[in-house]
Amino acid sequence: MIKAYAAKEQGAKLEPFEYDPGELGAAQVEIAVKYCGICHSDLSMLNNDWDMTSYPFVPGHEVAGSIIQVGADVTTLKIGDAVGMGWHSGYCEVCPSCESGDKNLCATAEGTIVGRHGGFADKVRANFDSVVKLPEGLDMESAGPLFCGGITVFNPLVQYDVKATDKVAVIGIGGLGHIALQFLNAWGL
Repeated sequence: MIKAYAAKEQGAKLEPFEYDPGELGAAQVEIAVKYCGICHSDLSMLNNDWDMTSYPFVPGHEVAGSIIQVGADVTTLKIGDAVGMGWHSGYCEVCPSCESGDKNLCATAEGTIVGRHGGFADKVRANFDSVVKLPEGLDMESAGPLFCGGITVFNPLVQYDVKATDKVAVIGIGGLGHIALQFLNAWGL
């Protein structure tokens, strides 16, 4: 059983909730959640702002924890690995986006909190290809937001080949903006 916090209906408060996740899939890992950030998307899903929330709803897609179980086909991660996961919990692996390395653009990507339960729980499951091994020395307590707001601002900086000699403006210093400023500052911009 997985122990979590769930809203039973639109806009409801989170309450203790347990569910049986079933048998671990061959390509899945189970993560013991140590930390889970909260994002505005969690609130949008809680309130069904996008008309795609299933209840009971367990939010949480900024997960940091340790792998406690691996499926039979998982070879790149092992029990005990410190990992993180974000908005996606799986990909099709066969579309042009997946095959080119742009899995974030997969048209059939599985959302961590869309149609399944997220990381406001003691454990969460995902396909191994959507889980990232944390580098040694990275503070797990601070890692969760890197898998949502962090990747949201980091990806375009890489795709547009931003260099230390470039000038970059950040409009809005909210959840995304403050992380963008930290990346840009670290790059000398």
